[in-house]
Amino acid sequence: MNTRRIVLTGLFTACALAVNIAEGALPMPLPGMKLGAANVFALAALVLLGVKEAFAVTLLRVALAWLITGNIFSFFCSLGGALPAVALMALLYGKFSSDFSLPWISVAGALAFNVGQVAVVSFVVGDARVVFYILPLFIAGTAAGWAVGKLAETLCRRLRGGSSR
Repeated sequence: MNTRRIVLTGLFTACALAVNIAEGALPMPLPGMKLGAANVFALAALVLLGVKEAFAVTLLRVALAWLITGNIFSFFCSLGGALPAVALMALLYGKFSSDFSLPWISVAGALAFNVGQVAVVSFVVGDARVVFYILPLFIAGTAAGWAVGKLAETLCRRLRGGSSR
């Protein structure tokens, strides 16, 4: 791994962590709902650096946020959502980037995150009725995912000095 990749991975991780912690302080209309703005940096890592770095940024952000907050429930929810989200975004970006724009890839990641998060919560609380919470999460996730994708697209364009693809 060259120096530029290491520096960008560390920078993206630090930015993702800072945004994640700041976002936790924002009031949201429903419990557990967040904008997911930290994913701008995982998506930028995917586009600019690759799949391994996108997973590294995501896993490091989740682990460091847990160490800072000490919230184990949040850790499992974040991990359960983040892994399928990054995996799906990596698949879509790697195989179908000519068919899907970065905002739509981000929306798919947001929806995968919501499914993973709800599955973890349902398992932890032992109640499958939690799955009904997915509809408001999908609505919010679609809007937030689109915004995150547009921000990541802009960030990639500026860091590259050209197109985000």
